Amino acid sequence: MIELNYFLEEQIQTVYQVIQFRPGEPWRIVDSGELLGSIEKSEGLWKLRCQGSISETIVNKIGRLIDDQEFNLLPMSIKNRWKEEVLETIAQSDNTYLVVCRKGIDFERFEKIFRAYISQLVKDRWEISFNIYDSEMESDFQVLVN
Repeated sequence: MIELNYFLEEQIQTVYQVIQFRPGEPWRIVDSGELLGSIEKSEGLWKLRCQGSISETIVNKIGRLIDDQEFNLLPMSIKNRWKEEVLETIAQSDNTYLVVCRKGIDFERFEKIFRAYISQLVKDRWEISFNIYDSEMESDFQVLVN
């Protein structure tokens, strides 16, 4: 589960909780325990899934908040840093990532490089867990970054 806080600019005391229970599911917007609506990104645009009491402006601002989070940016950073080694990186939550390597790489060598460098890519200030698998899902290792 990923939970973010969105502070309404107009009403400083109002904070919406923005919650995603599982990767790929819509984000739920909650105010004081009441579900205001769900949003999801479709064709590059954030949209309210059903009628709700949230303006399009707020939906877009909350969408920007979600887009700007490290759990969205880090998978692409990992894939860009190790283009030849990493096939896929999936954010399973805001502190757990699944990394699947490409076929034919030296998995033991990649483990050493990954362990040495990953902390330089992580910007979050809490413990992050990386579960790394070879292409056949037969070998794996885990890295914790604080």
